[in-house]
Amino acid sequence: MKTWAKVLIGVATALVVLLIVAYLGMGYVIYDKLSNVKGSCDEHLANRPDNFALHPTWPAGFDVTPYFMSSYEAVKFPSRQAGIEVAGWWIPADPAAPAVILVDGLGGCKNSIAVLTPAGMLWRNGFNVLLIDLRDTGDSTFQDGRSTIGNEEYRDVLGAWDWLVKEKGFASGKIGLFANSLGGANANYAFSEEPRVAALFLQSTFGNLQQVLAAELTRAGYPTFLAPGALVSGSIVTGVNLFGHNPLDAIRKDAGRPVYIVHTRADTRIAINQSEQLAAAAKAAGVNVTTWFPENGEHVQTPAAYPQEFEQRLVGFFRGALGR
Repeated sequence: MKTWAKVLIGVATALVVLLIVAYLGMGYVIYDKLSNVKGSCDEHLANRPDNFALHPTWPAGFDVTPYFMSSYEAVKFPSRQAGIEVAGWWIPADPAAPAVILVDGLGGCKNSIAVLTPAGMLWRNGFNVLLIDLRDTGDSTFQDGRSTIGNEEYRDVLGAWDWLVKEKGFASGKIGLFANSLGGANANYAFSEEPRVAALFLQSTFGNLQQVLAAELTRAGYPTFLAPGALVSGSIVTGVNLFGHNPLDAIRKDAGRPVYIVHTRADTRIAINQSEQLAAAAKAAGVNVTTWFPENGEHVQTPAAYPQEFEQRLVGFFRGALGR
């Protein structure tokens, strides 16, 4: 009996190990697919601040020409992580005015209409704007072509903030952050890590990473139970703890600084409940947060659905927060 018991225990142990390996293996396949941002900016490369096109997924009637920015400079500067160089477009308007850093979402870049449009709205109202490529996208340093879901990229955002302070001479209270979607997590983490960042504006972002990842798995036709395995496998492969940051924890570190959260109820990419969770966590922690959850507009397309109101809210927020 003892021999058979040992055999059964051995077989059971081998099966458990095999199941774990298979689960993590499937998790890696998922992570590798969903985190891949290699070449993701290619479709936007023709866009420039002074001339960018309406993306095919945006409403056909939206006119982008009022948001063209006539003069810009290609710049590069170090991330707060050694060995990473961040590329950007610096678009000055008034040296005495505040500056806003703009960050796009997963696989996005400074060439995307989703950041060029709000940048144009700010610029034509007198703000200086800095659009950046996060690592592995656009003209910034290429590492492995994978996103770490903000766990490293937030340092690129802080590198942009450092550049404005050190190289352009902006007071810390005169610099704000604008970010879309996953870029919102990057900006949120940067905001929580650097208490001198003055204000944060988030569009179509998320509060619960595992819920968003499960939704992405459903979209891609994978079972949702693979979500934790994807994060564990990704952490093992990249050497980066993908559980290291949490948007809900980050937003609670606001320390009295103003935050604005925008998300349309029609968003089919990231559900409205994600920003609602983020806003609820902020309010419960006493954060100075304002929300706007309009009915219409797809993912990060609020500026196209409500161009006048979005511009008024965006500009009004940063004027109040940064003192212009």
